[in-house]
Amino acid sequence: MINEFKPLFTSSKFMYLWSSQILSQISVNMMNFLLLTRLFTVTGSTIATSLLWVAFALPAIFFGPIGAASVDLVSKRKMLMITNLLQAVTVFMYIFTHQQSVFLLYAVVVLYSLLNQFYVPAESASLPSVVNKKYFAQANSLFFITQQAALVVGFGLAGVVLNVLGFSGSLIACSLFLFLAFLATAFLPEMKSKIGIPESFEKIIIAFFKSIYEGYEFIKGKKSILYPLFFLLGLQVALAMIVVNLPVIATQILGVSVSFAGLLVVVPAGLGATIGSIFTSKYLKNGIRKRIVIEYSLAGLGLSILALIFLISYLPIFIRLIAEIFFVFFSGFGFVGTNIPTLTHLQEVTPEWLRGRVFGNLGFLVTIATVFPVIFSGVITDFFGVRTLFALMGLSVFAAFVYLKKNGQNLVSENFSKIKS
Repeated sequence: MINEFKPLFTSSKFMYLWSSQILSQISVNMMNFLLLTRLFTVTGSTIATSLLWVAFALPAIFFGPIGAASVDLVSKRKMLMITNLLQAVTVFMYIFTHQQSVFLLYAVVVLYSLLNQFYVPAESASLPSVVNKKYFAQANSLFFITQQAALVVGFGLAGVVLNVLGFSGSLIACSLFLFLAFLATAFLPEMKSKIGIPESFEKIIIAFFKSIYEGYEFIKGKKSILYPLFFLLGLQVALAMIVVNLPVIATQILGVSVSFAGLLVVVPAGLGATIGSIFTSKYLKNGIRKRIVIEYSLAGLGLSILALIFLISYLPIFIRLIAEIFFVFFSGFGFVGTNIPTLTHLQEVTPEWLRGRVFGNLGFLVTIATVFPVIFSGVITDFFGVRTLFALMGLSVFAAFVYLKKNGQNLVSENFSKIKS
């Protein structure tokens, strides 16, 4: 298996781009954790942490299409260099201002996210320029694995760094990582654009929103596409809710310091998701129906969530921590067990001409879909406690399980009866 990736590891161009991705992804996840814990420690409000997500989402909504369109209009190398450097400067400057007002971090998040709208598409568009076409699959796999691993490493490392170096020291570490990412991109080839801005920029933006509208017009009457898409969006909304409520999950459910939230929640959940993806892929490859995998995964996910809020508090203290890690692990396992088969089903039943519109705009749709539910989750947690929020999530999971059990086969066969599920 390692031999498949050797040509990439011997390519200096790819290694520079990959290094930039690793450093950038770890930095953004460390920053997410640091700012979440900082905001919750000072305000004690999950509404405040929910607004942090909104601050990160707004640039994606308003500038995401512009960033995606601009990638083909300017030098990708310069785009990567400038965004990495400006992000490093943004984090570094916050070191000297964070004590003035805790709410300054919202401005930092907005600016960081704004720059990310240009960095991420430039990074993706640069990959074909630094990798031979026959190694595209391996390169994309490495980038995907890095993205998932950086979430676990970033959140897990941030708690340790925060305890050792303090908040300012942690910001210095993030700024340093981003500056190293800037240096890595400086060694990339130029990758100049051959498209002119005046002729195509406005058309690209219009085409972006037109593609979303046309895709919606087609799928709104196709339950076999629409319902799995809504289900997929629901999973991402739930994930966003958990992230913004991470500090209160640590204090109210796990009974630990906020700084340990990354190690005790994100790390075991990430490991569960990683192992879950391996087993789920194996199950599907062995011919087990996607609907069956989703049903069992939903049941496991729902039971794990309810166990965390109702069972954990009654366990003896010496086994509580082990049980918490166990149920968080299987929550991650169950999440992936529902996500992968749903995504696979959606890819199979979506007509080829529509796939680009559905999956190319999925991230944009997820960002829009999460804003109001995330704020709502903060209100519920502040007024009724995080256990109430988790109880609602657990009941929603079981409602989805019951619906799929009763109507799953109809969704599979509707309009696409010839496609094997």
